[in-house]
Amino acid sequence: MQYLAQGTCYLFQPESQKRRDLEASLANLLLSEGYQEVVLPVVQAHDPDTPRPLRKMVDAAYKFVDYRGQVMALRSDMTEAVASLASHELRDIGRPLRLFYSGSVFRARRPRWAGMVESYQVGAEIVGIAAPEGDVEILSLVARCLKAARIAGFQLRMGHVGIMESVMDFGGMDEKQKTELRLALVSRDLVHVERLIEGIVIPRACRLFLKQILQFPDGEDVLEAARDLASYDDSRRTAEALSELEGIISGASACGIGDFIQLDLGLIRDLEYYSGMIFEAYAPGCGGPIAGGGRYDGLLKILGHAEGAVGFALDMQQVLNTLRKADGNIALHIGEL
Repeated sequence: MQYLAQGTCYLFQPESQKRRDLEASLANLLLSEGYQEVVLPVVQAHDPDTPRPLRKMVDAAYKFVDYRGQVMALRSDMTEAVASLASHELRDIGRPLRLFYSGSVFRARRPRWAGMVESYQVGAEIVGIAAPEGDVEILSLVARCLKAARIAGFQLRMGHVGIMESVMDFGGMDEKQKTELRLALVSRDLVHVERLIEGIVIPRACRLFLKQILQFPDGEDVLEAARDLASYDDSRRTAEALSELEGIISGASACGIGDFIQLDLGLIRDLEYYSGMIFEAYAPGCGGPIAGGGRYDGLLKILGHAEGAVGFALDMQQVLNTLRKADGNIALHIGEL
């Protein structure tokens, strides 16, 4: 009988001790920054009437029927669990509320996990704080965590949900076209993105902007392209998102992390509850993101208590893989993918 399930892994010495030590180091860092630890339940009740921004997450969850006949689900997202806690049990606690956590999440379908169905995360959330102050704090905290983990040469790719969403609306894309473009951008399938752009009728300004962001321009060039597009958008959504992003860039530079940030206005994350700044952290030699997060004000509104919130999670498996490639002394026993 094969006990190890597909998409899961064992950790042995020395890597199991390395993860334990790293988790303790990160917890001490987060505690020193005023974040309180919260331990979240692994099993959650399944809600078949989950709102659309949470639907993808619910659909990807592992579900089972318990002894009472109730459908339950394994925890598929830490942020949603923290947001629910903040909106209900901790609703009357003073803001901003700073929480951190560690633990596994389980998803049956997530292409960018490279076949893994279980991911061990360490993350933090701030609830009750507006942009850009909270966004800059989270970006700075991520940078400090990656430094504490001895990840060299990391980069924070940052974008804004509002820019790409307003581009798709301004371009007159229907829901099917939007979904196809989002999926292609999430998987970084640039060939498919370009094919989609060529196959739909959109204003010339939108087409030029989309083609330019596929080249991953950074700094003033991509900002200037976004400003040009904003001048055609009467809804002002592009301009508002751009202004918010520029405020975050300014704040990040002021606190000394500007050199770690690369603008990526084509960045889209695979969860739909994000509403503002989003980012992913990359390191040399690691094919996928080792951390990610962003602002999700809309999620708190869905859960019944509208307020600002922003956070991040480190993928500890990816962190260990990055350290393994750098140190050459960590080996993982991974199930058949």
